[in-house]
Amino acid sequence: MAVSRLIGSYPVIGIRPVIDGRRGYLKVRESLEDQTMNMAKAAAELFQSNICYSNGDP
Repeated sequence: MAVSRLIGSYPVIGIRPVIDGRRGYLKVRESLEDQTMNMAKAAAELFQSNICYSNGDP
């Protein structure tokens, strides 16, 4: 097996859910909080189940 050329720890993928910050009459932020968080969790699950490091580690 080849020698690892990685210096330091593995790179990390970060997911940051972003919600429209406007508040007021339309309640845009409040109506999207659950939906946005669920989408971020679904993206994290997709990455965790489908992406591996080049050496095969999950």
